Formats: sequence, structure tokens, C-alpha cells
Amino acid sequence: MVNLNARLRKVGNSLGIVVPSKIIAEKRLREGEELNITIEVNGKSTVGDLMREAKKWKLRPKKSTQEIMDEIDEGED
Repeated sequence: MVNLNARLRKVGNSLGIVVPSKIIAEKRLREGEELNITIEVNGKSTVGDLMREAKKWKLRPKKSTQEIMDEIDEGED
């Protein structure tokens, strides 16, 4: 597991995160590799806070907040 503080940067019409070369080397990451990333926005880490941030950026999650919460609850069993 890696804890990385990053600032979003404009990449074309999208936003991206730069992964430092030290982490790339340590984890032997390659271009195109799929990563599982947990996002904490401005010190907020609740699902509701992240969903509100997504709405602010006009991102449309495929699942509702309740569906995400239900999946989290299922995983805790």
C-alpha cells in the first residue's frame, strides 16, 4: 500500500495525477496498469462527501450513494 499526496493537473479535457518515479520503481508499475485508488478530498473521506465533490465537478457516478454504502456494508461481514 502506498500513501501519496497529489494535486490534480489538467491533461487535455481531463484531470490527472502524477505518480512519482520513486513509487513507480518501488511498486514496479507500468504504463496501462490498472490501479485501485482511494481518494480523500480536502480532508474528507466519507462516501457522501466524495459524492458531493463528484456532483460539484459534474461527474455522474454509475451507482447511487445508497448502493455504494450497501456494498461497503456487505464487505464488512
